[in-house]
Amino acid sequence: MSLQKLENYSNKAVVQEEVLILTELLEDITKNMLAPETFEKIIQLKELSTSENYQGLNDLVTSLSNEEMIYISRYFSILPLLINISEDVDLAYEINHQNNVDQDYLGKLSTTIKMVAEKENAAEILEKLNVVPVLTAHPTQVQRKSMLDLTNHIHTLLRKYRDVKLGLINKEKWHTDLRRYIEIIMQTDMIREKKLKVTNEITNVMEYYQSSFLNAVPRLTAEYKKLAKEQGIELQHPKPITMGMWIGGDRDGNPFVTAETLNKSALTQCEVIMNYYDEKIYNLYREFSLSTSIVNVSDKVREMALKSQDNSIYREKELYRRALFDIQAKMQATKAYLIEDKDLQPRYATADEFYQDLLAIRDSLLENKGEYLISGEFVELMQAVEIFGFYLASIDMRQDSSVHEACVAELLASAGINDHYSDLSEDEKCALLLKELEEDPRILSATHAEKSELLEKELSIFKAARKLKDKLGENVIRQTIISHATSVSDMLELAIMLKEVGLVDAQKARVQIVPLFETIEDLDHSEETMRRYFSLPLAKNGLLQKTTTKKSCLATLIVTKTVVTCHHVGLSIKLNNN
Repeated sequence: MSLQKLENYSNKAVVQEEVLILTELLEDITKNMLAPETFEKIIQLKELSTSENYQGLNDLVTSLSNEEMIYISRYFSILPLLINISEDVDLAYEINHQNNVDQDYLGKLSTTIKMVAEKENAAEILEKLNVVPVLTAHPTQVQRKSMLDLTNHIHTLLRKYRDVKLGLINKEKWHTDLRRYIEIIMQTDMIREKKLKVTNEITNVMEYYQSSFLNAVPRLTAEYKKLAKEQGIELQHPKPITMGMWIGGDRDGNPFVTAETLNKSALTQCEVIMNYYDEKIYNLYREFSLSTSIVNVSDKVREMALKSQDNSIYREKELYRRALFDIQAKMQATKAYLIEDKDLQPRYATADEFYQDLLAIRDSLLENKGEYLISGEFVELMQAVEIFGFYLASIDMRQDSSVHEACVAELLASAGINDHYSDLSEDEKCALLLKELEEDPRILSATHAEKSELLEKELSIFKAARKLKDKLGENVIRQTIISHATSVSDMLELAIMLKEVGLVDAQKARVQIVPLFETIEDLDHSEETMRRYFSLPLAKNGLLQKTTTKKSCLATLIVTKTVVTCHHVGLSIKLNNN
């Protein structure tokens, strides 16, 4: 069956109308900003481009002064931006339309799940499927939040254009609002002239959660489960999308990433998700005005209601509201503990305890024929707790292998174990490191020897990671990545560092060690390196893999760094087949 790819779809008539409006507004705004002769050059450039007169274009561009170049380049930067917004709006409109009329298209979730449902192991595929978008500092270093806000305003207005044409929205006001935002864009710096601090990057990237991920991911997951159920597949706890984060944890080449920024990243994320939960619970409190004079509730909900401090005489029969009030109070106490270290009680020790309280309300509603009441915000809240926990996104830690080696060499020397670790052969390094991991319970850094600034910094970051995992849950930091990994000793050196803070011991590893092979030469040897690694007793016992299988770990090694060549694709296939 051939399905339409909506990315290639375009309602040309509507887009052309919108582009004409946007172009006329931009030209009028630009004309008011520039001298007549400068604006005329913009018109000439467009005419030369349309006629494909490249020599004329070259001559005109070469003749521009620096000041003219600034304004003209701004015009030609903003024009395609506006056109792209129009095309994005049209695509979103068409996706909504196709979904609402139950029309299939390439990539549609329901269509895809139907196709997967035909597989023998469909339930396993859908249950274990997990895509992890990882937010890094790169987009926020360039695009300003001010520009993001302005483009969002224009996007919102263009989505109303069809209603403007139908006379449902005042055309003059719509046109005036659109012009205002385009005019502000023309007078706003599009990119930053100064590099952001890590703390700024952390704060700025949270905007993406507020504007999209917090609402979209739980809704998609709820729809994913519903569509699977329609195909006869009852999924338990699928997580088709979970979020990842590098900001605050990726210190490879960034000296400004410290234990403080790691803590800031994790707690900022925690605050965002706790505020989301607080808002959702309040909304449910306002919505669930069910009275026990009409409908019954479960014993568990009655118990929760009795504990509630919502003692208003007007809530005597509204037990769901009283139970939700109790949940919100515990949630707020939990937030105060996690963010501010305030020891308030009662509070939730884990996100699962919070989930169990929501589950009690859900089960009570189901027992009393209230299945339609658990759609919408309620089911989205439950999905969010499963997906985001108290941490929102898993932070990947990353450091260069040479830094780990330098730190381990210093630890071994200060503990009187070996003064020349870096001079050892690969086999000698592995033998020494394995002995420390398997036989020596000591904390090597617990000596009175003076430590270098580098070692102090690395140990403090790993200690901060341990505290965050203890407080926010294991998933707040799942893996630590080794840049420029070339050998088994690179992985064992990181294990030694993790052992220093209790993240690795003789029985378990609380984080996954992920080598990052970055050059073609390293990738050529990666299969041999990983075979040696997996042959180690520690690796065979799963100590240095956490819960990841060998095959999935190998896949991670190849795709973690985006280097796309046929050579690498072939190696990836070879590794997975083996």
